[in-house]
Amino acid sequence: MKIANFYLLALGLCLGCQSKNQQTSQTDTATADSSASAVATIPPPNDSLSLYFADLQAQNKLGALTAIQVANDPVFHKAKSYQGVLMKTILEKYTLLKNLNPQQSQIVFECEDGYNPSMSLALFLSKTAYLATKDNDAPAGQDWVNPTKDGREMKIAPFYVVYTDVAPSATDFKWPYNLVKISLVETQKEFAAVYPKDDDTMVKGFGLFQHNCMTCHALNKVGGIMGPELNYPKNITEYWQVSDLKPFIKNPASYRHNCKMPAVTNLSDKDLDEIIRYLQYMAKHKIKA
Repeated sequence: MKIANFYLLALGLCLGCQSKNQQTSQTDTATADSSASAVATIPPPNDSLSLYFADLQAQNKLGALTAIQVANDPVFHKAKSYQGVLMKTILEKYTLLKNLNPQQSQIVFECEDGYNPSMSLALFLSKTAYLATKDNDAPAGQDWVNPTKDGREMKIAPFYVVYTDVAPSATDFKWPYNLVKISLVETQKEFAAVYPKDDDTMVKGFGLFQHNCMTCHALNKVGGIMGPELNYPKNITEYWQVSDLKPFIKNPASYRHNCKMPAVTNLSDKDLDEIIRYLQYMAKHKIKA
């Protein structure tokens, strides 16, 4: 009898423990689900001046996609159709755009290949810019078509900034593809290391360089990284013959085989002279190591 009672007691204890363990397990699961749900609903930070678009896309925070029609795409040189989202909406939602004076600010684009163009934030906001996430002309199962330029394939992914109301001839507007990040910066701070504060005659050369060259080249570590730094630690005018700079800029392939730098055809001789004068000026205004 005592043995039977012992077995009944043991069975009761086992069932009680099993029931308690099940309750604990379910509670843990519910807590985990609740935590996961809480994490999933946390929006991206809206107190930043920089955005990584892949992060927003991974969190499904880019917003609803819309069809985009570009009459004359300057990269593809034809009419194009994309899927994407309005850039102004993204900036208003996830950055401190409201705290900036657009007239005194720049939007800086950072691409995978080191191409880092920038432009006036006020100018950017004056037109209808979209972040394209997919090319509607891409084959099934693909998001993008990669065009070819000078025998080289151009990677458009992961993102591409396009406009529906900007002509390709409006060179003040940047159409960065292979884009990963944007930053909003105050112009004075962004270009403090390269702006000619003590010589007004260099301002034009700076503007020409900033608009046409800084997308690929840096000066004092400010600018793109696709091409070489041109001032630090040595200025290009200190190790190149100045008489060769202008013909090289006009036709890099005549100096270097398989040169990636494209021929610069939109600048006059006078413009190039201004840029070279500015580079010579910057040789005396290097950042300290």
